[in-house]
This record gives sequence, structure tokens and C-alpha cells, in this order.
Amino acid sequence: MEGVLSNIQTSAAMAVDWSSLPVDLVCTIALNLKTFEDFIYFSAVCRSWNHASSLIKHQWRATPVVPWLLLAQNTNEDQKSIRDIFNLKNNKCYKFNFPEMVEARCWGSVDGWVAMVDHHLDVQLFNPITKARIRFPSVIPLCLYEDNEIHYFYGYEVYVGWMLSFFLQKFIVLKISPDEFLIVLLYDWQGLAFVRYGDPSWTNVVTPNSVGDRIDNIDATKAIVDVASVNDDVFALYNTGTIVYWNVKEFGGCGLLKLVNYFPPSQPLIFFDKLMLGMYRKYLVKSGNQLLVVLQSKEEVLNAEQDDYDYDFFYRTTGFQVYKLNFTDRKWEEIQDFGDVALIVGNNSSMCVPIASSKSMHRSCIYFTDDEYNMSGSLEEKSGHDIGAYDIKCRQIWKFYEGGNTRSLRCPPTCFIPQF
Repeated sequence: MEGVLSNIQTSAAMAVDWSSLPVDLVCTIALNLKTFEDFIYFSAVCRSWNHASSLIKHQWRATPVVPWLLLAQNTNEDQKSIRDIFNLKNNKCYKFNFPEMVEARCWGSVDGWVAMVDHHLDVQLFNPITKARIRFPSVIPLCLYEDNEIHYFYGYEVYVGWMLSFFLQKFIVLKISPDEFLIVLLYDWQGLAFVRYGDPSWTNVVTPNSVGDRIDNIDATKAIVDVASVNDDVFALYNTGTIVYWNVKEFGGCGLLKLVNYFPPSQPLIFFDKLMLGMYRKYLVKSGNQLLVVLQSKEEVLNAEQDDYDYDFFYRTTGFQVYKLNFTDRKWEEIQDFGDVALIVGNNSSMCVPIASSKSMHRSCIYFTDDEYNMSGSLEEKSGHDIGAYDIKCRQIWKFYEGGNTRSLRCPPTCFIPQF
């Protein structure tokens, strides 16, 4: 981009009006830009260049585009709408004004969208680059508590806080065709629902067994922890390592879907054996036509004087294990190398991204953001600090972002891949 800008400056000195270039020529120049940032800068030069960029922005693609990290809401009351975005490719931060995101909880995705639930519990997909928004039905009907039982939460504000912090666990944006998205919601530990654009309401796939199972009597073995899609099949991962799936094209109506228990729940035993031994997270990631399970292990930091950790840093990631699904034998196989890609897990749709064009990202490494939403109940227990990258071969962890705006009561940092 520096070369493009220097050419513009030189031409300005020669009194050449670059804004009057033919549209076809400007489009050709734009299609030869190599990075997402260059395309944004190019479209901001003048109105005619912006118009030309808009004509071909869906045709232009940077290959590959690396994730950006949407940081937490600013703690300054007057700056709540100003959000920093960290580019993992060049380690630079950009400032954006997002009044739409104030007090909302967000989850990133591969296809440019950020799934967002606002203070009114309305759901939408938001594109931080184009500011485009797609609205979806509210999540309130998924809550089994009746309207007259909201007093149980000591008022509507507390009820909303509970919904955003605990009831809604993860939004996963799946692209099931070039023009169609499927949003899958994991909620209330055992619930799974989805919605397409235009649907009047969410469709439940799995719901908690009863109101009595909801908070005090949660069966962790029944918890659904992540979702991924391969072709037309949507797969859901249970805490035990069991996978169930349904076919998107075969579903033609509304109502409860009957899932098929496709893989034996006893494979591998590591999932259940380690379930209660510490803090663990499990992620389901699509890599090409393969399914990977990423097991994240954490530890508690109990001593306030331990190492150099702050007094309220009470957990940290210690390592990962990655398993590949053997479709033939119906077993999980541990792997130490998953190719020239990086895996992105955490407070976003689980991602597998190529690292060819990024000097800062490393092959067979796992980049993680903090999604311990159950640790965000007080000012001393904000989630968001546990961010880093793990080299699965060297078994080393390092920080890929060292700046501020990570701690959050409601929406910790989340990764998304920018797209037009």
C-alpha cells in the first residue's frame, strides 16, 4: 500500500486528477491489491475510487485473510462505542466506532460476521467492516421461565444480565451455501437451537430435560460444547466425546429434530476422565473435510503472590491436545501436526485458517481467546485475560496480544475474519 500511496502523491505533484480515471481501470487496480487493509485504504481515497471498490468488493478476496481480534468494550464511560481491533497479521490496532455493540455480547465468525445479542436480547449478525446488519428472532422464547417468573431474578436488568452472561453460551455462524447462513446457539448447558434468515423463530434441536435440570442439577455429560459443519451435515460435540449430527437439506419444517447418535460415546475416555479434574474446554473444528477436537486444559492460580500474576488472574491455559476423527473406525486419534494452518478457538466460531500470508501466525499452532463466561460475575473476576497461542510440537505458550481492553464483564475479546 505504501507504493500505491507514494504513486498517488507523485501524481498529485504533477497535477493529475486520479479521481477522473475510468471506472474499469480503477476496478482493475483494486482487484490487484493483496491485503484487506490496502483495499480499505484504496476505497477511502476519493468518492470515485470508493464507488469502483464497491462494484468489485465481492469479487475481490485477499488469500488468505487472517483473523482480527475485536477487543473488549472500553471501560471509559465516554468511550464505550470506541472499540479497538487488533490485526494478527501485522500486529497493529485500529479504532472503530461501534455504537451498535455497546453493552452487547458478541461472538466472532469465519465469514466476516459478528453474532451479537444486545441489551434487549435481540439477535443480529453485524459486519464490523461494512456495518451491515441482519436481524434474527429474539432468544427470549428459549428461556423456560415464564414472563411472570422474571421476578425470580430480582428485576428485568438482572434477568438480562443472567441471560447474556450465563444462559447464552455460544453463537456459531455456519455458512451452508454461498448465500445462506445458519446460526446455531448453545444455551443453558444442554440446549441447542438454530435459525436461518427469514425464520420466524428459533428451532430447538436439543433442550434441557426439565426446569429442575437447568442450573442446580446440570448433568455435565449431557452438555453440548461446540458445533461445526462439513458439507450439508451439522455436527454437535458433547462433553463425553460423542458426536451427533443432522443434515441441513433433509430438514424441511419446524419443530424438534431427532439426532442420530453417530459416534460411540466411549471414544475417547480422556474426555470424561478429565472432565472434573480441572478447568477444561473442548472445541469442534472443521479442517478441510476433517473434524478435529481441541481439548484445552487450564489451571487455577490460587496464590496472590505466585509468579508475576495479578491478584485477580485466577486461571490460565496450560496446554492443548488435538484429536482427528477417523470416520472409518469411528474413533478419535491424537495428532501432533495439523498442517500449514492455525486453529482459532475461544469466544468465537472455531476456525481453521491458512497461515501462508501471515508472518506472525505459525503452523500447527492454536490461538485462543478467553471464553470463561462463568468467571465474569464480579469486578474482581472479569474474563478476558487468558489470551495466547500454543505450539503443539514445542508445547509452549506465548502472548500474541499484549495490549489493554481485554477484561470484560460481558463480552471478552473475540476473533473474526474480516470480509465484505
